[in-house]
Amino acid sequence: MKFRIMKEKGFSLYTTGNSYPFVFMVDGRIPHGGMFDRLKGLITIYAISKALGKPFKLNWTYPFVLSKYLEPNEYNWLIDESQMNFGLLSYNNVIAYGEIVDPSRLYKKRSSETHFYYGYNSLDKVNAHFGTSYQWGELYRELFRPTNYLQRYLDQYQSEIGSNYIAIHTRFMNLLGDKTETDINPELGSENQKSALVEAAINSVKKISEQHPNTRILIASDSMVFIEEIKKAKLDVYIVPGTVKHIDTAGETYDSENIKMFTDYYLISGAQKVYSLWHEGMWKSAFPEYAARIGNVSFERVEF
Repeated sequence: MKFRIMKEKGFSLYTTGNSYPFVFMVDGRIPHGGMFDRLKGLITIYAISKALGKPFKLNWTYPFVLSKYLEPNEYNWLIDESQMNFGLLSYNNVIAYGEIVDPSRLYKKRSSETHFYYGYNSLDKVNAHFGTSYQWGELYRELFRPTNYLQRYLDQYQSEIGSNYIAIHTRFMNLLGDKTETDINPELGSENQKSALVEAAINSVKKISEQHPNTRILIASDSMVFIEEIKKAKLDVYIVPGTVKHIDTAGETYDSENIKMFTDYYLISGAQKVYSLWHEGMWKSAFPEYAARIGNVSFERVEF
């Protein structure tokens, strides 16, 4: 991979600098997973950099530039590729996807700039190794806050839904025929099967709603099929406008799709409680679970 990057950047044997940061990479050169796979990985590397006293930077350019939507809060993670080392002997790539069981290679002290590719929450292992007590939501809030551009949308949708609401998330992937995902799970074989699954999910939403009288319901889902059906149900639901796209399989996303994704998870983080619905064949999504951690909100996964 180093030689491919050198070909892109121009050959250099050494590139020197006064500091050697840990740089978390989301550059599209390899698959990175979904939004929260990326966030889980970068929070892990940020925690390690804190424990080792190393500068931390974030190079997130794929399929959008993150700094359009999120900006540094308490810690400045901004870096441009022109500021990064790509000399053959002056930086390291650590590609650690698949090392979730034993991520010890991430803990090493390094004397050169290091570019990390990782997609898991290994914070418990980091805390055990370094004797720290980092919390995922706290680290996220140290790093990020919405930009003014994103905040305008958040303010608009927050004013529409109000402050008294719960959030319910579903992750159907390919089951209902949305065809926006890799072939992890197949589309259900008949329209009757799809209708039965949608009806069961809506009934589960109704049961949860009964536990929260006089409370609105924020619905977030990866399935536009489900979203269109639940709009027809007699429920006080709120759905952020826009279409859904998975950022690692799309290759390219529109600004409106990015706005919906960020707005969904920030509104989820502000809910009274967060639920994730699950049925056989569906995905136990990290999206609502980690959005709840951002807001320090109670989270429950409900099987239906």
